[in-house]
Amino acid sequence: MTGNDLNELYGAIISPAASVVIPEHWMPAVHEALAAFRDLPTDIRAFMIVTGIRDCDGLVFDVGAVPHLMPPDGLTRIGEIVESARAAVKAGLH
Repeated sequence: MTGNDLNELYGAIISPAASVVIPEHWMPAVHEALAAFRDLPTDIRAFMIVTGIRDCDGLVFDVGAVPHLMPPDGLTRIGEIVESARAAVKAGLH
């Protein structure tokens, strides 16, 4: 899937121009992560966007964010979603 395809599914969570270069079997973990980003509270979601998803010795999400406009735990919550997806891929769950 391309960034544009994922943008059509998840909206402003991911840039339509995002580069998505990962093994196809990792896509379920990516879908779970994007759904989790989409479900974040607005005061976090409105100030972050995925600009790329790639393989660099594991699953990597490139995320742009404006932390000072988020609640104090905003980056932590984003990080938890990313780590959950990375762990799923590493464990071979996806």
